[in-house]
Amino acid sequence: MIIKIKPHFTVVLLAILFMTYIPFVRAESLQTDTDNDYKIQNEDGRSATKLKEIVVTATKTPHTLKDVPVETVVITSAEIEKSNAQNVMDVLKEVPGINVANHSDVFGTYTWHSTMRGLDFDSGYGLVLIDGQRAMGCGQSGGMGEYGIGLNQIPVNMIERIEVVKGPGSALYGSDAMAGVINIITKKTPDKPTGWAGGSYGWYEVKRKVSGGSEEKAAGGKRNMSQAYIGFGDRITDSTSYLISYNYEGADDITEDPLASDRHSFLGKLDTKFTENIDLFTKLELSDYDKTDNRDENSHRVSVGGEWRLTKDHILTAKGYTYKWDFVHGYPGYEHGYKDGYVTFDQGELLYTWHMAKNNILSAGGEYQTQKIDFTIENQDGSMVNVDENVRTKSCFIQDELTFWDRVTLIGGARYDDHSVFGDEINPKFSFMIRLLESSVLRGSVGRSFKSPTIRQLYYSAPYRHGSWYAQSNPDLKPEKAIGYTIGLEQRLLEDNLIFNLGYFRNDVKDMVVSVDTGTLYNGLPLVQYENVDEAWTQGIELMGNAYIGRAFDVSLSYTYTKTENKETGKELTYIPKHSISLRPGYEWDALGLGVRMGVTYTGRQYTNTDNTKEIGDYTTVDAKIYKHLSKTCKISFEADDIFDSRKSSINSYYAGRTFIVKMGLEF
Repeated sequence: MIIKIKPHFTVVLLAILFMTYIPFVRAESLQTDTDNDYKIQNEDGRSATKLKEIVVTATKTPHTLKDVPVETVVITSAEIEKSNAQNVMDVLKEVPGINVANHSDVFGTYTWHSTMRGLDFDSGYGLVLIDGQRAMGCGQSGGMGEYGIGLNQIPVNMIERIEVVKGPGSALYGSDAMAGVINIITKKTPDKPTGWAGGSYGWYEVKRKVSGGSEEKAAGGKRNMSQAYIGFGDRITDSTSYLISYNYEGADDITEDPLASDRHSFLGKLDTKFTENIDLFTKLELSDYDKTDNRDENSHRVSVGGEWRLTKDHILTAKGYTYKWDFVHGYPGYEHGYKDGYVTFDQGELLYTWHMAKNNILSAGGEYQTQKIDFTIENQDGSMVNVDENVRTKSCFIQDELTFWDRVTLIGGARYDDHSVFGDEINPKFSFMIRLLESSVLRGSVGRSFKSPTIRQLYYSAPYRHGSWYAQSNPDLKPEKAIGYTIGLEQRLLEDNLIFNLGYFRNDVKDMVVSVDTGTLYNGLPLVQYENVDEAWTQGIELMGNAYIGRAFDVSLSYTYTKTENKETGKELTYIPKHSISLRPGYEWDALGLGVRMGVTYTGRQYTNTDNTKEIGDYTTVDAKIYKHLSKTCKISFEADDIFDSRKSSINSYYAGRTFIVKMGLEF
C-alpha cells in the first residue's frame, strides 16, 4: 500500500513543526491536567490509585473521582492500552449504559451506532467534548451526529483518559447533553523528551445476514486495515513545552473489490506558563480523508485559551476554537447523489470560578457559538438542493457547589441559551452526593435538557437522497426537551479493591423529532419529512462490579436493563437492547512481561424500525488480547475481535465479521 500525502498537507506539517518553536502558549492543562503520573498496571491498590484521578467534566471544577458529586466513569490510558480498542467507538463499549454497535460494513468509515441510557447518542442526544470543547460529528467518516470532526480520527494512543458523565448536562453545556457528556482528553505536553511510534495490521471478512438467518460472504468481501503513528514532545524552555503527533489509517480490499480509503491526521500542542499566574495554550488538529468512490474530506481545528489565577480563590478561564470541514461526496449522476461544500463552527467561552469558602464554589460563565453550512447537493435525477445557512447561539450559566460536614454536597445550576432560530431555553439542574459511610456514597440528580434541531432538519431547500429514501426539511421544528432523573449507590470494600455500583435512570422526552413517511414517492423512493410528533421515555437499571485481586488479576462485570417506549405509538425505540451484559477479566505475569485480557458481551434483541417489525436478534461477542513487553519501551500484541463470528446485523445488511489485528508500539 502506498501512502499519499497531498501537497497542502506537507505545508501544514511544516507549519506544525514551526509552531513547536514559538514559545507563547500553554496546553490545556488548565482544564484537563491532572498532575497524576500514575500507572494502574502492576501496582498494589490499583483501584485506590484510580479513585484519586482528577476529573473536571461533571462540574467544570476539579474533583477526585472518589469525591465527584455527579456520576462519572473514567477510562484511563492504561485501560485503553490493555483493551482491544482500535478507536473511540471500541473504548466506549466498556462503559455500562452505553450500547455501541458496529452493525454495518460501510467500507473504511467505521460507521457505528450508539445509545446511552436509551437515547440515541449519535443522533445528537448526547454531547461529545474533546479536551473540554464541543465536538461535532461528521457522519460516515467515523463520527456521530450532524457534521464536523470525526471522533474516530482521534488515535487511541493520543488519549489520556475519557470522562463519561451520565444524566442531563444542559445546565452546564447546553444543547445535545440529554443522555450525558463524553469528554475525550488528549495527552498533555511532556516535561522531558518523549517519543512514541507504532503500527498495526489487521484483517476481517465481510458478512451478510440473509433471510432465514444464514450468512454469506459479500463479493470481494475481505478487508485489511493498517495503522501507523509517530509522535514527539519536549520542553523548549523552562516555561514552554510542545507535542506533535501524526497518525495514518488505511483500509483496502484483499480480493476483487478495488475500494480503498486513507486518513492522515495531525495534532500539535503548545503550552507555556506566561507568568506565575497565567497559563496559555494552543492546539492544532488536521485531518485528510480519501476514499476511492470519490469521497474527499479535509478539516482543520485551531483551539486557543488561557487561565488567569487572579488570586488563589478567583480563577478566570477563556478558550475558543475555529473549525472548518471541506468535503466532496460522490460525483454527478452517482446513485446516492453528489455533495460539495463546507461546514464551519466557531466557539468562545468564558468561565469564572470563585472559591467563596472552603465548602462553597461558585462558577459562572458565558458562551457564543456559530455554525455555517454552505454546499450543494445534486440528486441522482439531477435535481439540486442548495444550503447556505447560519445559526448562532448565545449562552450564560451559573452553578453553586455547597459541601456540609464533609459528607453532603449539593449542586444547583442553570443555563440560558438564546438560539437565533427558535429563541431561548432555560435548563436547570440539581445534584447531590451523600457519603453514608466512608466507603458508601449515594449520588443523584434531576435536570432539564434540550436538543436543537439541526440545519439539515430545518433548512434543506428540497428533498435530498438519504440511502433508500428521500428526506424533506421542516423550518417549523421546535427544540426537543427532556427531564432526566438519576440515582446511584457506590459501595467500596476491601480497601477499595472491590467496588459495586447500582443505579437507576429515567428520561422523559417530548417534541421528539422523527422522520415521518409522507405516503408519497419522490424519484421512485419514499419521501419522509421531519416533524415534532413523539413523546417518549426511557428508564433502566445499571449494575457494575470491579475487583482487583493482588498485582496480577482484575475483572469487571456489568449488567444494564433498559426499557423504552414511544408514547405516541406504544412501540419501543430503535437500536436499544433491553438487556446488556459484559464480563472483562485480565491477568498479567510481571516476571514474564506478559498479559492476557478477554471481553465477553451479550447484547439483547433490538428493533431497527419504528414499527418494531424488523430487528437484530440477540448475540454474544467474545474478544481476546495477548500482549508481551519485549523491553521497557517496546510491546507487541495480538488481538481477536468477535472470535465466534456473532450474527450482529439485520437482514440483508453487511457487517464486519471475525477480526484479527497485530500491533507493535515503541516509546523512546
